[in-house]
Amino acid sequence: MYKTLCSLLIACGTIAAANASEPFSADFGHERNPMLYPKESRPFDKSIDGWGDRSVQWIYAQPLDNNPFLDPTGANCSVDQHGPVWFLAPIASSMAGSFTRACTIPRDKAILLMIQFVSDTYPCPDPNFGPKPGQSLYDFLVADSKTYLMTASLDVTLDGRPVRDALDYHYISENVFSLKGDPSLQPTFDTCITSNWQPVVANGWYMMFRPLSPGMHTIVRTTTSAMGVTNTFTYYLTIQ
Repeated sequence: MYKTLCSLLIACGTIAAANASEPFSADFGHERNPMLYPKESRPFDKSIDGWGDRSVQWIYAQPLDNNPFLDPTGANCSVDQHGPVWFLAPIASSMAGSFTRACTIPRDKAILLMIQFVSDTYPCPDPNFGPKPGQSLYDFLVADSKTYLMTASLDVTLDGRPVRDALDYHYISENVFSLKGDPSLQPTFDTCITSNWQPVVANGWYMMFRPLSPGMHTIVRTTTSAMGVTNTFTYYLTIQ
C-alpha cells in the first residue's frame, strides 16, 4: 500500500496570542530554541500538531501543476497561503544530495517548516486496509503510519544557528482529521486520494519559527533516513 512520505521525495510553555507575532530576537534567549515556538505551545490558539494537520490539508488541496511540494524552485511557495502561519513545504526528493528553494514571505508571519511527514489517508483501494475488529480508525492509522521509513537523524539551522534536539519536534495528529485531495495528485502523490473528504492521520516532524526580521534568512535542514540516505534542503527566504 503506497502512502505519502512527504520528504520523499520528516521547557515547554504557552505563548500568548498577543505575543505570537513578535519577531525572533535575542530577547527569547532563556528558551532552549528561541527561534521556535515551544513544542507544546499553542501559537494563534492552535497546537503545533494542529498547524501540521492544516499544512497537510493545504498540500493535498493544491493541483499538480502548481503544488508547492512538487515545485523544484519555490516559485509556487505563496500558493493559497492565508492566515498568520506560512507553510514551508518539503522539497520533493528522496535522493541523496543537496536541494534548494527560494521563497518571499510577508513580515509578521510565523513559518511552519514541514520537515517530513507521512499522511495516512483512508480508505484505499486495498479492501484489507482498515481497522481490525475492535480497533478504532485513529489507532489503525497511527499504527500504519509508523511502518513507513522515517528520519533517523535531523539537523536544522536558521542563519547558521542550530536547533537543539531537532528530532524532539515530532508530532502525531491528536485525532483523525479530514482532507480533500485534488484528483490530479492521485496517480503520483497518493493513490488513496478519493477526491472527496476523507479521514487521515499525519505523523511527522514540524518546526514553527517565530516571525523573522525583514531581510534575507536561510533555513537548512539535513536528514538521514533509516536506510542511510542523507539529503539537505536549503531554503533562501526573503522577509518583506
